[in-house]
Amino acid sequence: MADSLQKERSAFDERQLVTFFLGREEFGTDIMKVREIVRLPSVTQIPQAPYYVKGIANLRGTILPVIDGRSLLGVDCQTQDESTRVLVVDVNGSITGIIVDRVSEVARVSGSVIEAPPPVLRGSVDAGGISGVVKLNDGRRIIMVLDMDSLLDLRFMQTGGAASAAAGVAGSEVRMAAEAREMDEDQLVTFTLAGEEYAFNIMHVKEIIRAPEITKVPNTVHYIEGVVSIRNQLLPIVNLRSYFSLPDADITDSSRVIIVDMGALSVGFRVDRVQEVTRVERKIIDPPPVMDDEGKAGYIKGIAKLNNGDRLVMYLDAPKLLSSELVRSLSEKSEAAADNVQAETGSAKILVEEEQLVTFKLGKEEFAVRINDVQEVNRMSSVTHMPGMPTYVEGLVNLRGNIIPALNLRRRFGMADRERDDATRIVIVDINNRKIGLVVDAVSEVLRIERNFIDKTPDVISGGIDPQYVSGVAKLNGGQRMVLILDLEKVVAFVSCRSAESDEPVAKRKRSTAN
Repeated sequence: MADSLQKERSAFDERQLVTFFLGREEFGTDIMKVREIVRLPSVTQIPQAPYYVKGIANLRGTILPVIDGRSLLGVDCQTQDESTRVLVVDVNGSITGIIVDRVSEVARVSGSVIEAPPPVLRGSVDAGGISGVVKLNDGRRIIMVLDMDSLLDLRFMQTGGAASAAAGVAGSEVRMAAEAREMDEDQLVTFTLAGEEYAFNIMHVKEIIRAPEITKVPNTVHYIEGVVSIRNQLLPIVNLRSYFSLPDADITDSSRVIIVDMGALSVGFRVDRVQEVTRVERKIIDPPPVMDDEGKAGYIKGIAKLNNGDRLVMYLDAPKLLSSELVRSLSEKSEAAADNVQAETGSAKILVEEEQLVTFKLGKEEFAVRINDVQEVNRMSSVTHMPGMPTYVEGLVNLRGNIIPALNLRRRFGMADRERDDATRIVIVDINNRKIGLVVDAVSEVLRIERNFIDKTPDVISGGIDPQYVSGVAKLNGGQRMVLILDLEKVVAFVSCRSAESDEPVAKRKRSTAN
């Protein structure tokens, strides 16, 4: 009984996120907010609109306000290309399009892997747009979850008269048109195989993931590529190219696995690329062609004629792709297989009773922090950059499952940037139970020093460094070697004082700067 209740709670806590990229950073939003995903249409600009409003577009006869996701989130502008997509989202009854660089997948994530954003991020996007941080692949992949209700509050648009009027009219028109058509439409996930387009009904799609490592399974039909473990459950993978007798192709960065609910179990279908999620009126879906082999015709639901017939999409009935006997056989094999459990490794804290200093360099200057404040020193790992943050906040790094902000000390002290190399390190410090990473050029040593060799901070420090960041100066080698001891609470004060920097939303700051 208790186990059953726990499973129900786990299922309830799961969320499906549509994930997408803006620059190098990955974002996600609840799939319930996304009505469809379309290619970038022709956009008509609106005079005096806010800088992040691209304009309005015609979406199957209705007007859609379109927002530039990069501008809204403070990411550098970029020319749109073939991968550019528009997320059509429904927020508080208003429908809006958001331009993104590319859509990644639909990911089903447990609530347990969604963490509250670190304090430094709260308020970094207008109206608290980042509601959480998802850690996947043992923390190697970080997705910032956007709160669309806050991010797309239409009050943003009230700064531009024409824009707000258009958005208001557009929202009501889209809403009315959508309600009128909703019962006569199918929502399709389209994908490609060998250059041709196919589609599944989104009602059958549980999630879309990157192509993972596949374990081969012997003694099965040729198009069953193997199995993968998804959240400790084995999932059979069907190679749709092999299923349709198409030439095989290697897995690429664009390859995706569409996980479909087959009733008795879920099955993943490997495809070349997922194109979009789109709503298609049933009147433009023709019945399937007549075929001699009724078995093969059974899984074709119809041919969708998009773009006035210039684009043909084969609409597949996903549950009919595999026979009930095969599904039952695969289900039995999946239940019999044992899942592998990865062992987690921890790390030991540095426990030192004596007061010691960890010294490091920034250019020719040497600095130190007290070892009691240092958790560890690591090689520089990949950094997830955050939109709308101060320049000295490098972004987020993953420390064995803990997401922590990384502070670029060169930028913090007004020093010129330097290209990273093998010597670059990140010093993890703990200040008032808050972990911060300090990016430094190189770590020198762990140094013991008597207190009588530490002088007070002078009024002027070489290199133009603000004395407020320095708690003392260690004089070594008869005064020939000077080490600046940092006052970490002041150096990382942006964490506790971030609200002072972000009282004015990012979008408003950008508007005032533009003016």
